[in-house]
Parts: sequence; C-alpha cells; structure tokens
Amino acid sequence: MQVDLKQSWRIRDVEIPTRVVLAPMAGVSVQAFRRQGRRYGAGLVCSEMVSCAGLQHGNERTLGYLRISSDEHPLAVQIFGSEPGVMADAARMVAAAGADIVDINFGCPVRKVTKTGAGATLLEDPDRACAIVSAVAEAVELPVSVKMRRGLEDGSRDALVVGPRLVEAGAASLTLHPRSAKQMYTGTADHALTRELVDLVDVPVIASGDITSRAKAQAVLATTGASA
Repeated sequence: MQVDLKQSWRIRDVEIPTRVVLAPMAGVSVQAFRRQGRRYGAGLVCSEMVSCAGLQHGNERTLGYLRISSDEHPLAVQIFGSEPGVMADAARMVAAAGADIVDINFGCPVRKVTKTGAGATLLEDPDRACAIVSAVAEAVELPVSVKMRRGLEDGSRDALVVGPRLVEAGAASLTLHPRSAKQMYTGTADHALTRELVDLVDVPVIASGDITSRAKAQAVLATTGASA
C-alpha cells in the first residue's frame, strides 16, 4: 500500500496539511528556509532550537529566532533548557510570537547543550523531563510536542520508557530520532523503535532520521504507522 504524503493530520487542534515535516536543524532551519519548506510541501515546519536562557536574558540574537512570517504556518518553535519554570516562561514568549506549537528538545546530542542538563541528557532524568513538559503545557494553550533521541547510549530504549510519561505530563505529540546521542549522526536510524513507540502512545508520532527521499518517507510511514 502506497502512503499518501498529502494526507492531512492533526496535533490536537492544529491541522497539518501533509505528512512531511521540516526538521528543526541548528543553523539551517532559519525563517527563509522554513518558508521554502512550506512552499515545497512541508505540512509543518519547525524552527532551529531556541535557548530558553537566551530568551530569559533578552539576548537579541535569540529573540530574533521568534520572528515568524505569515506564510510559515503551521509552525512549531523548538525550545531547549533544563529548568521547568524558565522553559514555561520561554513557552509563553513563543506563544506570544505567534507559533502554532511549542516543541521541546530532548534530543540534541551536542556537548554544549547536554552539559547544561538539556537536550538528550533529559532522557536519563525522566522526572525532570516530565516536570518540564508539565510546566510548559500548563503555561500555554498551544499543543506541546517533544523531540527525542532513543537515549544517550547505543542500543538504549529509554525513549520507550520516557515517551509515555511525557504524554501523561501533557505532550500532544512526540518525534523520535532513533539514534543514540552517542551515535550523533553516524550509523542508521532504527525505525523499528519508532514502530514500538507508535504502539505505546495515543498521540501522533513523527518519525525522524534518514528520511532522504519520497520513497523513504513512504516506506517509514508504512512500516512504523507514524503520523508524519
């Protein structure tokens, strides 16, 4: 069965017109790139990750990440940090800027992010991860989504443990990049794990990693049951 990539789906009350999502990529997913993504068929686009500490301190460059164009919607803005209260404040700023979804980064494997207790590190601190999601979900009326890696170590299955707890805490959607943080971008994404996550949660799951062609997108959607 061939998957229809132009089928619409929803994250709570946000309708997304196609099953292809433009990933949040640091230094890449700037406004001009997102607008082109929407123009060429991405149903949802996502900002590069935005530091909640930078927003809290009014950093001019960080605030610039919250500039949103009318032709980007639906748009998710991704924030990262490790303190629930600060993340909640950042989420309010994201909502005020006009985003449709607040996305939380629990996947970044880069040392300068993980050493602060943010990014993929939070998969090994599920209580804090859930507290962040809960604080953000209570702070804004927008749907809250979370992007994860499989865990810190190769072969980790932490995402399958943490994922359902994040949904209980208020996440309306999950994105899984099924590589470990240790792998960075080497090897291949294990989408058998994505299939398992889809079966575990009752919210839309976005499959991320190694989606390099139309055929690969269709194959991953067909084999995982992911929403996008």
